[in-house]
Amino acid sequence: MADAREFFTWSHQEARRMAMSQTGASNCGATALLNVLAALKVRIPSIGDAERAVHTNSRKRNVSVSEYLAARSVAGTTAEDIVAGCSTVAGEDVRSRFFSFYPPREVDLQRWLAGWLSQGCSAMATLNTQRMYGADYWHHQMIYGVSDAGVSVTNGIDDLSFDKIRLGLESPSTLQIHAPDALDCSPFDAEACDGLGEAWAAHGVTKQLLELQSGKSKAEYVYIPAAYNAGITIFARAGSAAWEELQRAPELPLLPEGS
Repeated sequence: MADAREFFTWSHQEARRMAMSQTGASNCGATALLNVLAALKVRIPSIGDAERAVHTNSRKRNVSVSEYLAARSVAGTTAEDIVAGCSTVAGEDVRSRFFSFYPPREVDLQRWLAGWLSQGCSAMATLNTQRMYGADYWHHQMIYGVSDAGVSVTNGIDDLSFDKIRLGLESPSTLQIHAPDALDCSPFDAEACDGLGEAWAAHGVTKQLLELQSGKSKAEYVYIPAAYNAGITIFARAGSAAWEELQRAPELPLLPEGS
């Protein structure tokens, strides 16, 4: 891979002009995919086709607490579904591969990203923005550049410092829900939540909810398992030298404990 430390697929001005912004509360994944395809200069499908291809899930309102939280845990889409959806909408033109960043990896993120972008690839970050800046969601953002200033992303256009983006990349698959959002649900079938799966029982979701309801807990959030895995997906034109290298690239090594 080329030993680059700075590369931009688009200039900041081009990103502001060309990048698409999401049109709904949960379609950031479809939006990121459209921006990736635009950067790779292949046919761009409609947002509706992209949403269906990546299996965009919506939040639910006016439902029981177990149904509300179950929907929140999968709202939007995952990087894995975006990889599959890319094959659906881009056919034989584009290939992609997801790289996990949790547990934390031993990698020079700046050089690693610049190396792929400089070969004509595009990239998308799947970030726990709750850890980064207290958002109410995880977020998929297309990456259009990297430099000493950080990682340049779309939707919204921003330069994320390496320290900030690592907060979102080095995250377990957990989602924090504002406690009032859960407590306002009716019926309040908290006991059903741990039955949604082993991860739900491991998070003690039923206990969290019952203690909030009784007043024993004053926690600001309810923590539930999330469908998302934090990391970066690299996209390449099929048949390109970059795709051949992407297939051969090893998984990123784990950061040694105590580093």
